[in-house]
Amino acid sequence: MHSTRGSLLERMRSPTAEQAWTEFYQMYWAVIVRYAQKLGLDETSAHDVLQETMVALLRQMPTFHYDPKKGKFRNFLLTIVHRKTLAALRRAGGRGEESLDATVGDDGLSHADKLADELATLPGKASEESWRASIQDEALRRVREDPTVAGRTWQVFDAYVLKQRAVGEVAKQFGVKENAVYQIKNRIIRRLQREVEKLTTELGE
Repeated sequence: MHSTRGSLLERMRSPTAEQAWTEFYQMYWAVIVRYAQKLGLDETSAHDVLQETMVALLRQMPTFHYDPKKGKFRNFLLTIVHRKTLAALRRAGGRGEESLDATVGDDGLSHADKLADELATLPGKASEESWRASIQDEALRRVREDPTVAGRTWQVFDAYVLKQRAVGEVAKQFGVKENAVYQIKNRIIRRLQREVEKLTTELGE
């Protein structure tokens, strides 16, 4: 299992380390996109934030040194994603003409980013919660798309837990006993918990 701590970050200091950057992208892309969407961007704009974040990292990683004593890498990354998202929201609101390709300074921030900093320079408690919720959403997606989760099993879970329908109604619709509905709920919840733990470990949380 990979972690953004240590060797991966060290390898990413070289912009030509394609495998390291691919690993990082695969680990983070979905969480970054979901975070941007939670703050109000549509899917297209959220993917723009993802790409803009990767560009900023490419510029900064050659001189980046990971020191756990100074804080988690997640905090460094979340600050970039948060600022990029705020800048995109500003553009979407028609309050700025800067494009995603606007010139950036040595700090990796465009003029739009710096204007967004007038609103919020650092992600706060709500942003931390949105980040954690994005991880949970990605865990949910992974479990839902896992081929080992039978179609009806997920449908029962979706109806009872996600759509919050009455257990009796769900049991009747799918032709199972109420106890089976509870068992499915507990089994999927445990899977989700393991997936969240896996993601948080992978992402260096």
